[in-house]
Amino acid sequence: MIIEINYFTVALLAGIASALIAGVWAIGRTFLQQYGAMLGDQLTSFRESEAAQSAAIARRLDALESDLGGRMGDHAGRIARLEGVVSKAPTHNDLSKLYEKQNETARTLATLLGEVKGQGDTLRLILNQIAQKGMQ
Repeated sequence: MIIEINYFTVALLAGIASALIAGVWAIGRTFLQQYGAMLGDQLTSFRESEAAQSAAIARRLDALESDLGGRMGDHAGRIARLEGVVSKAPTHNDLSKLYEKQNETARTLATLLGEVKGQGDTLRLILNQIAQKGMQ
């Protein structure tokens, strides 16, 4: 069997193959362009969503910072007032001096009470002597 190759047939088959390849290439290119456009739209949507979330987070952080700043200012004022009160409060040395004075006063009072009791006993003794001599 002899196969005869006709150049016209080869050119026709090459044209058909070229047309098929060009069609597949065009369909593939169109598909890739549509897929790229879809991915571009998704990326844009994602970026917008991320930007909105970032803006919301930034707003929340700003609100939180301003709230904490106000609270810190309030705490600083309260601490300053407490430090003023504490600076006027008695210290351990002050209390120890106070207790020493109290103990000294208690000792002096005990001495005075003893002396007054002694004087009272002496006066009773003198009155008793006067009463006994006056009766004799």
